[in-house]
Amino acid sequence: VCILTHGELGCIFGTDGGKVLLRDLISNFWNDKVPSLSGKPKVFFIQACQGDSYQEGATQGPVQEESLACEPDSGSDDLDVSLPAEADFLISMSTVQHCKSFRSINRGSIFIQELCQQLQKSAESSENDDILTVLTRVNREVGRKEYETYKQMPQPRYTLTKKLVFRYVR
Repeated sequence: VCILTHGELGCIFGTDGGKVLLRDLISNFWNDKVPSLSGKPKVFFIQACQGDSYQEGATQGPVQEESLACEPDSGSDDLDVSLPAEADFLISMSTVQHCKSFRSINRGSIFIQELCQQLQKSAESSENDDILTVLTRVNREVGRKEYETYKQMPQPRYTLTKKLVFRYVR
């Protein structure tokens, strides 16, 4: 589901100007309400302000390189018969809470433009990038630019239980 609209903290606006709470919208897709979607990814991309604040830039300090040891997940890919109602969701917001989301008069939403570019790049790649890798690149590219001297940082939230990869179907 892709939604482009105006919004404020925790809600978006409908075409009638009425507020729709994001939780109310997303809860319509919960596993206990739509059992046929249980175990399937439910993906939302939402372009909307989440407040009136502007994000300022900050100077990055020196980067310290550390070696982190990671172990592969030893969990099974088999899911239990019962899943939490809110499992397998990805909600990718164009901005963090309390902040504005920018758009270009000529090109549209900077978040959606970058998302489309990164999805296409991933689909054409042989790397099998999962959606979280794609969204990390979106965060990096949107976050490094300035918009009218301000910054913007997209914010994905997820409860995915499996890797999700989008590919071209020819």
